Amino acid sequence: MFYEICCVSFLFISYSFIGWILECICCTIEWRKFVCDRGFLIGPYCPIYGFGGVAVYLILSRYYYDPFTLFILAAVGASVLEYVTSYLMEILFKARWWDYSHRRWNLEGRVCLGNSLLFGLLGLAFVYLINPFFLSLIKKLPMHVLMIISCVLITVFLVDLILSCVVMTKLKLRVETIQKDSTSEIDKQVREFLASYRFFVRRIFRAFPKIHISIPSGENIQKVIQDILNSVDKVNPKSKRKGKRK
Repeated sequence: MFYEICCVSFLFISYSFIGWILECICCTIEWRKFVCDRGFLIGPYCPIYGFGGVAVYLILSRYYYDPFTLFILAAVGASVLEYVTSYLMEILFKARWWDYSHRRWNLEGRVCLGNSLLFGLLGLAFVYLINPFFLSLIKKLPMHVLMIISCVLITVFLVDLILSCVVMTKLKLRVETIQKDSTSEIDKQVREFLASYRFFVRRIFRAFPKIHISIPSGENIQKVIQDILNSVDKVNPKSKRKGKRK
């Protein structure tokens, strides 16, 4: 049983990494500049692809000899996963992480037909190419080696997940505070927070440059946060210079 869990964990991290690569490639092409910061987490992985890939492996592999059904189920299943993920993240963090409203045949900007078709093709790739490759790789690894690698990868992933959620929760709380009170004291607290979490906050904005913060008044909180980040750069020029050297 534990061995099976390790196999699934290994596949989950592998698929999440592949998803991160695909996201970076697609965004690099779309935005016409090199992009390497994708996904909600700090590390190089997009969990939504990991969940989707594991689901394809556990559920849809039985349709190996029926590619048409496999394509339809992969497209629909991945679209449902993407829609639910978008909805839940908006509830948790009061933010829209992606928006397809500018694309044709979209549903509330959370999913669109073009992506659904790509997910269907990706499902075929998982079943006929990617799954066989990783499963053959897993079979070559000694049992104890697979367990160690899986445990390390999942531990790093969980630490990353917790850290990212903490940072985003703090950022959400600060955003809500800005709505309620714009006194100099609040502004000071927000500046201190952003100065402490510069890397993580900038990581989120680089990953989702078009992120939309949902607020009742319609005020663009992202612009407010970006203005504060610019202020932090002016107040702490040493940090800015270090960032450039990196």
